[in-house]
Amino acid sequence: MTTDFRNTEPIWVRYAEFIDAKSNKFYECRVDLDDDGSFVITRRWGARPDSGVGQIKAERRHSDLQARGTATTYFTAKLAKGYVECERPAGASIPVAKDYDLDEDEDY
Repeated sequence: MTTDFRNTEPIWVRYAEFIDAKSNKFYECRVDLDDDGSFVITRRWGARPDSGVGQIKAERRHSDLQARGTATTYFTAKLAKGYVECERPAGASIPVAKDYDLDEDEDY
């Protein structure tokens, strides 16, 4: 299954960066409402600047509460590793890769 959330604003999103002498990278976790009523958690990460060529992993949840809870857990883990939450760049939804597979094996 392919879902394309480009040019849409997520219902929940958090963005962080990790910058030091050896690294310059970003991490984004977002939740979108799909047409079928499910919630899609999308995690994007890669080198800065965020040009949309990083990696993407997406998974589906049946409720907003489950999706936001899982997304918060993922994001908090990155903050614990030294990422710093910051303002999401303007247009961050636009460069997201068009096609990616959802992880359908997750236990909802």
